[in-house]
Amino acid sequence: MIKVGIIGLGYWGPNLVRNFQNNRNCKVVAFCDLDNSLLKKYHNKFPDSKFYNDYKKLIKCSDIDACVIATPVATHFDIAINALKNNKHVFVEKPLADSSLKCKKLISLANKKDLVLFVDHTFLYTEAVQTLKKYSLKKNFGKKLYYDSTRINLGLIQNDINVLWDLAVHDLSILSYINKESPLSVSAVGHQHFPSKPITSAFMTLKYKSNFVAHINVSWLSPVKIRQTILAGSKKMILYNDLEKKNKITVHDKGVNVIKDQNSSKNLVKYKIGGLHMPKLSNKEALSGAVSDFINSILKNRQPTSNGDLALSIVKILESADKSMNLMGSSVKINL
Repeated sequence: MIKVGIIGLGYWGPNLVRNFQNNRNCKVVAFCDLDNSLLKKYHNKFPDSKFYNDYKKLIKCSDIDACVIATPVATHFDIAINALKNNKHVFVEKPLADSSLKCKKLISLANKKDLVLFVDHTFLYTEAVQTLKKYSLKKNFGKKLYYDSTRINLGLIQNDINVLWDLAVHDLSILSYINKESPLSVSAVGHQHFPSKPITSAFMTLKYKSNFVAHINVSWLSPVKIRQTILAGSKKMILYNDLEKKNKITVHDKGVNVIKDQNSSKNLVKYKIGGLHMPKLSNKEALSGAVSDFINSILKNRQPTSNGDLALSIVKILESADKSMNLMGSSVKINL
Protein backbone atom coordinates (compact mmCIF):
# COMPACT_ATOMS: atom_id res chain seq x y z
CA MET A 1 0.00 0.00 0.00
CA ILE A 2 1.51 3.30 -1.15
CA LYS A 3 0.84 6.13 1.31
CA VAL A 4 0.31 9.49 -0.34
CA GLY A 5 0.42 13.12 0.77
CA ILE A 6 -1.34 15.73 -1.38
CA ILE A 7 0.01 19.29 -1.54
CA GLY A 8 -2.48 21.79 -2.95
CA LEU A 9 -6.23 21.32 -2.54
CA GLY A 10 -7.52 24.07 -4.81
CA TYR A 11 -8.85 23.86 -8.38
CA TRP A 12 -7.50 20.38 -9.32
CA GLY A 13 -6.95 19.07 -5.81
CA PRO A 14 -10.39 17.49 -5.24
CA ASN A 15 -10.03 15.39 -8.41
CA LEU A 16 -6.63 14.16 -7.26
CA VAL A 17 -7.89 13.32 -3.78
CA ARG A 18 -10.81 11.34 -5.19
CA ASN A 19 -8.75 9.35 -7.69
CA PHE A 20 -5.91 8.54 -5.32
CA GLN A 21 -8.36 7.55 -2.60
CA ASN A 22 -10.22 5.29 -5.07
CA ASN A 23 -7.05 3.47 -6.12
CA ARG A 24 -6.87 0.17 -4.25
CA ASN A 25 -3.07 0.23 -4.07
CA CYS A 26 -2.71 3.54 -2.27
CA LYS A 27 -4.12 5.62 0.56
CA VAL A 28 -4.16 9.39 1.09
CA VAL A 29 -2.77 9.95 4.59
CA ALA A 30 -1.80 13.65 4.58
CA PHE A 31 -3.04 16.95 3.18
CA CYS A 32 -1.37 20.34 2.81
CA ASP A 33 -2.73 23.73 1.79
CA LEU A 34 -2.31 27.37 2.83
CA ASP A 35 -6.10 27.72 3.09
CA ASN A 36 -7.30 26.49 6.49
CA SER A 37 -10.90 26.30 5.28
CA LEU A 38 -9.88 23.68 2.71
CA LEU A 39 -7.98 21.72 5.33
CA LYS A 40 -11.03 21.78 7.60
CA LYS A 41 -13.17 20.46 4.75
CA TYR A 42 -10.90 17.45 4.25
CA HIS A 43 -10.43 16.95 7.99
CA ASN A 44 -14.16 16.28 8.21
CA LYS A 45 -13.86 13.61 5.49
CA PHE A 46 -10.53 12.11 6.57
CA PRO A 47 -10.28 12.66 10.36
CA ASP A 48 -7.44 10.13 10.76
CA SER A 49 -5.17 11.92 8.26
CA LYS A 50 -2.51 14.53 8.96
CA PHE A 51 -2.95 18.18 7.95
CA TYR A 52 -0.36 20.86 7.27
CA ASN A 53 0.04 24.46 6.11
CA ASP A 54 3.77 23.90 5.46
CA TYR A 55 4.60 21.45 2.67
CA LYS A 56 8.07 20.84 4.14
CA LYS A 57 6.50 19.29 7.23
CA LEU A 58 4.38 16.95 5.10
CA ILE A 59 7.40 15.93 3.03
CA LYS A 60 9.38 15.01 6.14
CA CYS A 61 6.71 12.56 7.35
CA SER A 62 8.36 9.14 7.51
CA ASP A 63 5.12 7.27 6.80
CA ILE A 64 4.55 8.95 3.41
CA ASP A 65 5.85 7.22 0.28
CA ALA A 66 4.78 9.70 -2.39
CA CYS A 67 3.93 13.39 -2.73
CA VAL A 68 1.30 14.77 -5.10
CA ILE A 69 1.92 18.39 -6.09
CA ALA A 70 -0.99 20.52 -7.35
CA THR A 71 0.30 24.03 -6.77
CA PRO A 72 1.17 27.00 -9.04
CA VAL A 73 3.84 26.19 -11.65
CA ALA A 74 6.35 28.58 -10.10
CA THR A 75 6.37 26.42 -6.95
CA HIS A 76 6.71 23.00 -8.63
CA PHE A 77 10.49 22.84 -8.58
CA ASP A 78 11.05 23.78 -4.94
CA ILE A 79 8.40 21.38 -3.67
CA ALA A 80 9.41 18.51 -5.97
CA ILE A 81 13.15 18.82 -5.27
CA ASN A 82 12.46 18.78 -1.52
CA ALA A 83 10.26 15.71 -1.90
CA LEU A 84 12.90 13.84 -3.89
CA LYS A 85 15.62 14.80 -1.40
CA ASN A 86 13.44 13.23 1.29
CA ASN A 87 13.08 10.03 -0.76
CA LYS A 88 9.50 10.56 -1.85
CA HIS A 89 8.13 9.56 -5.23
CA VAL A 90 6.64 12.58 -7.00
CA PHE A 91 3.42 13.15 -8.93
CA VAL A 92 3.35 16.77 -10.17
CA GLU A 93 0.90 18.73 -12.28
CA LYS A 94 1.91 19.94 -15.74
CA PRO A 95 4.22 21.49 -16.72
CA LEU A 96 6.95 19.85 -14.64
CA ALA A 97 8.71 23.18 -13.97
CA ASP A 98 9.07 26.64 -15.47
CA SER A 99 12.46 25.97 -17.07
CA SER A 100 14.25 23.06 -18.75
CA LEU A 101 17.20 23.50 -16.37
CA LYS A 102 14.96 22.85 -13.38
CA CYS A 103 13.41 19.85 -15.15
CA LYS A 104 16.85 18.35 -15.74
CA LYS A 105 17.75 18.72 -12.05
CA LEU A 106 14.55 16.95 -10.99
CA ILE A 107 15.06 14.12 -13.49
CA SER A 108 18.69 13.68 -12.43
CA LEU A 109 17.83 13.46 -8.73
CA ALA A 110 14.90 11.10 -9.30
CA ASN A 111 17.14 8.78 -11.35
CA LYS A 112 19.94 8.97 -8.78
CA LYS A 113 17.57 7.99 -5.96
CA ASP A 114 15.62 5.47 -8.07
CA LEU A 115 12.36 7.35 -7.50
CA VAL A 116 9.38 7.76 -9.81
CA LEU A 117 8.90 11.25 -11.24
CA PHE A 118 5.45 11.50 -12.83
CA VAL A 119 4.03 14.55 -14.62
CA ASP A 120 0.27 14.75 -14.97
CA HIS A 121 -0.20 15.09 -18.72
CA THR A 122 -3.69 13.70 -18.24
CA PHE A 123 -4.70 13.61 -21.91
CA LEU A 124 -2.31 10.72 -22.54
CA TYR A 125 -4.64 8.60 -20.41
CA THR A 126 -7.87 9.46 -22.23
CA GLU A 127 -9.26 6.71 -24.40
CA ALA A 128 -9.88 9.35 -27.08
CA VAL A 129 -6.17 10.20 -27.43
CA GLN A 130 -5.21 6.53 -27.25
CA THR A 131 -7.71 5.85 -30.06
CA LEU A 132 -6.31 8.78 -32.04
CA LYS A 133 -2.88 7.16 -31.86
CA LYS A 134 -4.22 3.70 -32.69
CA TYR A 135 -5.93 4.82 -35.90
CA SER A 136 -3.07 7.08 -36.99
CA LEU A 137 -0.65 4.14 -36.87
CA LYS A 138 -2.72 2.00 -39.23
CA LYS A 139 -1.50 1.60 -42.80
CA ASN A 140 -4.82 2.78 -44.20
CA PHE A 141 -4.38 6.14 -42.45
CA GLY A 142 -1.62 6.99 -44.87
CA LYS A 143 1.10 9.55 -44.27
CA LYS A 144 0.50 12.01 -41.44
CA LEU A 145 0.03 15.46 -42.98
CA TYR A 146 -0.92 17.88 -40.25
CA TYR A 147 -2.29 18.39 -36.74
CA ASP A 148 -4.58 21.34 -36.08
CA SER A 149 -5.90 22.17 -32.62
CA THR A 150 -8.10 24.89 -31.15
CA ARG A 151 -8.08 25.03 -27.35
CA ILE A 152 -9.83 28.20 -26.21
CA ASN A 153 -12.05 29.32 -23.33
CA LEU A 154 -12.73 32.25 -20.99
CA GLY A 155 -10.14 32.08 -18.19
CA LEU A 156 -8.57 31.04 -15.98
CA ILE A 157 -5.88 33.68 -16.60
CA GLN A 158 -2.73 32.57 -14.79
CA ASN A 159 -0.21 34.80 -13.07
CA ASP A 160 3.01 32.80 -13.39
CA ILE A 161 2.77 31.25 -16.89
CA ASN A 162 1.42 32.34 -20.27
CA VAL A 163 -1.39 30.64 -22.18
CA LEU A 164 0.97 28.37 -24.16
CA TRP A 165 2.33 26.88 -20.94
CA ASP A 166 -1.20 26.40 -19.61
CA LEU A 167 -3.13 25.13 -22.65
CA ALA A 168 -0.77 24.29 -25.53
CA VAL A 169 1.09 21.99 -23.15
CA HIS A 170 -1.79 19.52 -23.63
CA ASP A 171 -1.32 19.45 -27.41
CA LEU A 172 2.44 19.08 -27.06
CA SER A 173 1.96 16.02 -24.86
CA ILE A 174 -0.54 14.54 -27.34
CA LEU A 175 1.83 15.18 -30.25
CA SER A 176 4.71 13.53 -28.37
CA TYR A 177 2.48 10.53 -27.69
CA ILE A 178 1.02 9.97 -31.17
CA ASN A 179 4.08 10.94 -33.20
CA LYS A 180 7.51 9.36 -32.73
CA GLU A 181 9.07 12.20 -34.69
CA SER A 182 10.25 15.26 -32.74
CA PRO A 183 9.70 18.79 -34.08
CA LEU A 184 12.65 20.61 -35.62
CA SER A 185 11.45 24.18 -35.17
CA VAL A 186 8.68 26.33 -33.76
CA SER A 187 7.25 29.71 -34.59
CA ALA A 188 4.78 31.42 -32.29
CA VAL A 189 2.98 34.71 -31.92
CA GLY A 190 1.04 35.88 -28.90
CA HIS A 191 -0.54 38.95 -27.41
CA GLN A 192 -0.46 40.37 -23.90
CA HIS A 193 -3.89 41.99 -23.65
CA PHE A 194 -3.43 43.15 -20.05
CA PRO A 195 -0.13 44.80 -18.98
CA SER A 196 0.01 43.08 -15.58
CA LYS A 197 -0.75 39.60 -16.93
CA PRO A 198 1.09 37.07 -19.18
CA ILE A 199 0.29 36.48 -22.86
CA THR A 200 -3.38 35.48 -23.03
CA SER A 201 -3.80 34.41 -26.69
CA ALA A 202 -1.26 32.66 -28.90
CA PHE A 203 -0.70 30.67 -32.09
CA MET A 204 2.06 28.09 -32.45
CA THR A 205 3.36 26.19 -35.50
CA LEU A 206 5.67 23.19 -35.22
CA LYS A 207 7.55 21.84 -38.24
CA TYR A 208 8.97 18.34 -38.67
CA LYS A 209 11.54 16.74 -40.96
CA SER A 210 8.88 14.55 -42.63
CA ASN A 211 6.97 17.69 -43.68
CA PHE A 212 4.37 17.04 -40.99
CA VAL A 213 3.18 20.29 -39.41
CA ALA A 214 1.21 21.11 -36.27
CA HIS A 215 -0.84 24.26 -35.68
CA ILE A 216 -2.04 25.13 -32.17
CA ASN A 217 -4.42 27.97 -31.29
CA VAL A 218 -4.91 28.75 -27.57
CA SER A 219 -6.65 31.53 -25.68
CA TRP A 220 -8.03 32.49 -22.28
CA LEU A 221 -10.25 35.14 -23.91
CA SER A 222 -12.89 33.22 -25.85
CA PRO A 223 -16.63 33.59 -25.12
CA VAL A 224 -17.05 29.91 -25.96
CA LYS A 225 -15.09 26.84 -24.93
CA ILE A 226 -13.67 24.84 -27.84
CA ARG A 227 -11.54 21.70 -27.63
CA GLN A 228 -11.23 20.49 -31.22
CA THR A 229 -8.37 18.74 -32.98
CA ILE A 230 -7.89 17.45 -36.53
CA LEU A 231 -5.23 14.88 -37.37
CA ALA A 232 -5.08 14.55 -41.13
CA GLY A 233 -3.56 11.68 -43.05
CA SER A 234 -3.26 11.16 -46.78
CA LYS A 235 -5.90 8.39 -46.68
CA LYS A 236 -7.99 9.11 -43.58
CA MET A 237 -8.64 12.08 -41.33
CA ILE A 238 -9.66 12.17 -37.67
CA LEU A 239 -11.72 14.78 -35.86
CA TYR A 240 -11.32 14.81 -32.07
CA ASN A 241 -13.82 16.94 -30.16
CA ASP A 242 -13.15 16.60 -26.45
CA LEU A 243 -16.38 18.37 -25.49
CA GLU A 244 -18.54 15.72 -27.17
CA LYS A 245 -20.00 13.36 -24.58
CA LYS A 246 -20.48 10.32 -26.84
CA ASN A 247 -18.64 10.64 -30.15
CA LYS A 248 -15.37 12.33 -29.26
CA ILE A 249 -13.55 10.66 -32.15
CA THR A 250 -14.79 10.65 -35.75
CA VAL A 251 -12.68 8.86 -38.37
CA HIS A 252 -13.38 10.26 -41.84
CA ASP A 253 -12.62 8.06 -44.85
CA LYS A 254 -11.26 11.04 -46.74
CA GLY A 255 -7.86 11.91 -48.12
CA VAL A 256 -5.88 13.48 -50.89
CA ASN A 257 -3.24 12.18 -53.29
CA VAL A 258 -1.10 14.15 -55.72
CA ILE A 259 0.12 12.21 -58.76
CA LYS A 260 2.00 13.20 -61.87
CA ASP A 261 -0.01 13.37 -65.08
CA GLN A 262 1.73 11.14 -67.63
CA ASN A 263 0.39 13.26 -70.47
CA SER A 264 1.70 16.58 -69.15
CA SER A 265 4.14 18.12 -66.70
CA LYS A 266 1.32 19.00 -64.32
CA ASN A 267 0.41 17.19 -61.12
CA LEU A 268 -3.08 15.86 -60.62
CA VAL A 269 -4.86 16.09 -57.27
CA LYS A 270 -7.18 13.20 -56.47
CA TYR A 271 -9.58 13.41 -53.54
CA LYS A 272 -10.92 10.45 -51.61
CA ILE A 273 -14.43 11.01 -50.27
CA GLY A 274 -15.85 8.19 -48.20
CA GLY A 275 -17.93 7.58 -45.09
CA LEU A 276 -17.11 8.01 -41.44
CA HIS A 277 -16.66 5.83 -38.40
CA MET A 278 -17.19 6.74 -34.74
CA PRO A 279 -15.34 4.32 -32.43
CA LYS A 280 -17.12 3.53 -29.19
CA LEU A 281 -15.22 4.89 -26.20
CA SER A 282 -15.65 4.15 -22.51
CA ASN A 283 -16.37 6.83 -19.92
CA LYS A 284 -13.38 5.92 -17.76
CA GLU A 285 -11.84 8.97 -16.12
CA ALA A 286 -8.40 9.78 -17.54
CA LEU A 287 -7.03 10.88 -14.18
CA SER A 288 -7.77 7.44 -12.80
CA GLY A 289 -5.47 5.99 -15.47
CA ALA A 290 -2.77 8.52 -14.66
CA VAL A 291 -2.91 7.68 -10.96
CA SER A 292 -2.78 3.95 -11.72
CA ASP A 293 0.28 4.41 -13.95
CA PHE A 294 2.04 6.38 -11.20
CA ILE A 295 1.25 3.87 -8.44
CA ASN A 296 2.07 0.84 -10.62
CA SER A 297 5.36 2.43 -11.64
CA ILE A 298 6.31 2.67 -7.97
CA LEU A 299 5.24 -0.90 -7.21
CA LYS A 300 6.93 -2.36 -10.30
CA ASN A 301 9.97 -0.04 -10.28
CA ARG A 302 9.46 1.17 -13.86
CA GLN A 303 9.13 4.42 -15.78
CA PRO A 304 5.57 5.73 -16.29
CA THR A 305 4.26 6.78 -19.69
CA SER A 306 4.17 10.42 -18.62
CA ASN A 307 7.69 10.62 -17.23
CA GLY A 308 10.26 13.33 -16.62
CA ASP A 309 11.94 12.97 -20.02
CA LEU A 310 8.64 13.52 -21.83
CA ALA A 311 7.92 16.54 -19.63
CA LEU A 312 11.40 17.96 -20.30
CA SER A 313 10.94 17.78 -24.07
CA ILE A 314 7.64 19.66 -23.74
CA VAL A 315 9.19 22.41 -21.60
CA LYS A 316 12.02 22.79 -24.15
CA ILE A 317 9.45 23.35 -26.90
CA LEU A 318 7.62 25.91 -24.75
CA GLU A 319 10.87 27.75 -24.07
CA SER A 320 11.59 27.86 -27.81
CA ALA A 321 8.05 29.14 -28.43
CA ASP A 322 8.60 31.92 -25.90
CA LYS A 323 11.80 32.85 -27.69
CA SER A 324 9.95 32.93 -31.01
CA MET A 325 7.28 35.24 -29.58
CA ASN A 326 10.01 37.57 -28.35
CA LEU A 327 11.37 37.54 -31.91
CA MET A 328 7.96 38.51 -33.36
CA GLY A 329 7.19 35.00 -34.61
CA SER A 330 10.54 34.10 -36.16
CA SER A 331 11.25 30.39 -36.49
CA VAL A 332 13.35 28.99 -33.64
CA LYS A 333 15.23 25.68 -33.73
CA ILE A 334 14.26 23.19 -31.03
CA ASN A 335 17.11 21.29 -29.39
CA LEU A 336 15.60 18.16 -27.85
